[in-house]
Amino acid sequence: MKEQTSRRVRTAGAAFVFVVAAAIGLPHAKHIALAQAPQRTVAITVDDLPGAIPGTDKGMGDLGELQRINRAIPSVLRAHHVPGIGFVNEFKLQVAGERDARVALLQMWLDAGMALGNHTYSHPYFYRTPLSQFEDETIRGEVVTRSLLASAGQKETYFRHPFLNTGPTAEAKAAFEEFLKQRGYRVAPVTVDNSDWMFNDVLSAARKKNDTERATLAEHDYLEYLDVVFAYFEGVSKSLFGREIAQVLLIHDSVLNAECLDALLTKLEKRGYKFVSLDEALADPAYATPDLYIGEEGFSWLTRWKLAFGQKADYQNDPDPPKWIIKMSNEARKANAN
Repeated sequence: MKEQTSRRVRTAGAAFVFVVAAAIGLPHAKHIALAQAPQRTVAITVDDLPGAIPGTDKGMGDLGELQRINRAIPSVLRAHHVPGIGFVNEFKLQVAGERDARVALLQMWLDAGMALGNHTYSHPYFYRTPLSQFEDETIRGEVVTRSLLASAGQKETYFRHPFLNTGPTAEAKAAFEEFLKQRGYRVAPVTVDNSDWMFNDVLSAARKKNDTERATLAEHDYLEYLDVVFAYFEGVSKSLFGREIAQVLLIHDSVLNAECLDALLTKLEKRGYKFVSLDEALADPAYATPDLYIGEEGFSWLTRWKLAFGQKADYQNDPDPPKWIIKMSNEARKANAN
């Protein structure tokens, strides 16, 4: 209630400035009022470096395709002045005869001014992974990345949970968070997850079949869905905090985003967003809200935070991608598993 009250005071103050300025004839009264409006901000985070490639040899991907993806995405981020961060699965570097070339993919991100974080070595599901093994995955997943960052005068400071699953029990979750703290990490939360991996599944399957129409539709619906999820989580933010907080968007290092990221970032700019670093986003006081969720799902921290407000963390109310995307993504994953 205190935040809502203070927000009403700020709003009333802005209105008063506008009325007084208009009454005395200041030429830029409208601009003065607009200046009181808060700036929307969002941090862009990218998972599964050096490439989220479905249906390939254990997700390793073709080196040539990975080079195209990792030239494109950091370049687009830089063009839009995005201080992005990419989260690495180092097992994807371990291809005989290609190790140096694959490490160079991560260097492309650093050369473009981006940061790197830890996404574990092989992307295990914490809910079904013993704590000691999950900790080992974290240590194994930082070897190359920390070396690259040290050479660039940086430290690795963020950890992103695979599948956004933060642990099977409260005890395991708390123990792992203490482990992260001891190793100098901070959890990288997510407030907006646009299920881009589903769209990428469909896009990749369509490209294999030379189905240009379906590939184009997948990209179109992906960008349309972006507006849906941002509108929804902006609303959840207002309902919980009485204002729009700094958002953290999760996307993947994929063909889909290599092709659509420029349009995606342009859409966010049109929604009034300024791009900030993860450090800047997490400086928002909202991120001090405790994450009380324990379970097998992985979803937005805005949904998780409902528990701290005495509400149900009902992720089933979160907007789903189009039904045809869900259906075809499931079919593509089943086909790749066979």
